[in-house]
Amino acid sequence: MAPSSLDVPTPSRPTVFINANLVGRPGEGPVTVRIADGMVQHIGTEVDTKGAEVVDLTGKWISPGLIDWHTHFTMNSVASRRLNLYHCTSVAGVFTRVKEALSDSRHDEGGRLVCINLRLGAWGDRDNLTLEALDALSPKPLIIIANGYHSGYLNTPALAIGGYTCADYPNGYLEEETAFAMWGKLQDTADVKVLDEWVADEAAAAARLGVTEIVDLEMEHNIPVWQRRVAAGFDKLRVHIGFYVPHLDDAISAGLKSGDVVPKTRGLVLAGAHKLITDGSLGSQTAYCCDPYPGTENRGLFVFTKDKLAAQMAKATTHGLTLAVHAIGDKAMHLILETFKAESDAGRQALPGSTIEHAQLVQESDIQLFAELGLIASVQPRHMVDDRELCHTFWAGREGRTFPFKWFVDAGIPMKFGTDCPVAPLQPWEAMAVAISRAGEGEKTFCPQHLIDLEVAYRASTHNGRLDIVEGDRADLVVLDRDPLALDAAELRRMVSCGTMLGGNWTYRK
Repeated sequence: MAPSSLDVPTPSRPTVFINANLVGRPGEGPVTVRIADGMVQHIGTEVDTKGAEVVDLTGKWISPGLIDWHTHFTMNSVASRRLNLYHCTSVAGVFTRVKEALSDSRHDEGGRLVCINLRLGAWGDRDNLTLEALDALSPKPLIIIANGYHSGYLNTPALAIGGYTCADYPNGYLEEETAFAMWGKLQDTADVKVLDEWVADEAAAAARLGVTEIVDLEMEHNIPVWQRRVAAGFDKLRVHIGFYVPHLDDAISAGLKSGDVVPKTRGLVLAGAHKLITDGSLGSQTAYCCDPYPGTENRGLFVFTKDKLAAQMAKATTHGLTLAVHAIGDKAMHLILETFKAESDAGRQALPGSTIEHAQLVQESDIQLFAELGLIASVQPRHMVDDRELCHTFWAGREGRTFPFKWFVDAGIPMKFGTDCPVAPLQPWEAMAVAISRAGEGEKTFCPQHLIDLEVAYRASTHNGRLDIVEGDRADLVVLDRDPLALDAAELRRMVSCGTMLGGNWTYRK
């Protein structure tokens, strides 16, 4: 049977870059680079220009394309159009913003108001965020999603959308699996065509930053979703799709292993990892910790029994899928590492490329086992800026064990950078800037003992894990006006792409 046209990668015209500098190889001087058949075909002083578009880079720099190793891409596309409460510092401030937005049609989402990025820290009036107060604000459905998306507050009409009642949730507060299900229901009611247009817009914005690849850990049946998008013309990014527990059989029944191309996606969509969420989040005080949260006996929650976690890991591993295991609290991290070790001892070692996602609070005594297991730390540097106040509030005295990037580097644990967007913006340059400064713009350094150098941060941000391109690489690359490895944090934050290529085709060109 002849392959579908959707199984054939989009052809690319040959391109020859002249007067190009290569990131990671500054001593070589300007070179010429030939791109053909979607690959970096030749790098040298002279190359064949026959049939090619010749582009004079006048000293600009070519880098491997950037990747975001942890996104929720559909949710991010929706979130960019919702009311952002990030800068609110009190419940009173939240209510003021909500009142303003209720009369603004830009924030109307099918007759409801959805707010994101509630950062409920040590606010003096936090007890005022009640179901009664939300009901008084609006007769239409009102949803306030906490940063991290592990919890949120709803008024009575919003609870009804999820099939819940005030008797079920007298505070209007949802967390973890109940919250995840609710956020999914909100997206399920969206117009698919409009949603896919928003996804295309976000992909174009990512290409302007030099991003060529993402890992999409959206909580849905991702195979048909991305097949639909590619069939409709999506072509801006290479996408690795994750599979949660309800979706794992999607991959298994299709015979897909991690790294395999998903059929009918022009080679752009690949099977990714089996995603397992084992604990909660810091902001929701559900991250599973060795010590209780201040003033409580609550240490968070661990979603799985160890036997169930081991069974899920074994099922994925034996079917050729890597693992991406969420752990934010230090107790969750410890239990996960023990389970990985037990599986390895039983002859079911996790496949290369398996990750622990987030790794926000870690016991130093667990670092050696982390390294020995050959796992990767998939981390989100921007979260240390967003969670800084929450770390001081809920993990006081343990801040030196949060976002311990230097421990990872010293132990030889590879890192991959992502954003967990929409929890943080899809902005790889910001992630690198935070990693080398451990601060937001204009802020003081947070736990400077964990500063890392820019080359480490850059490798964690490129699709090939290297600083440079070499012959035989996929032509997924970005053209930059400066050498990014010579920049400080402030300069990194201002970086944009001069041109981005995916498989030899321009996805953005200034």
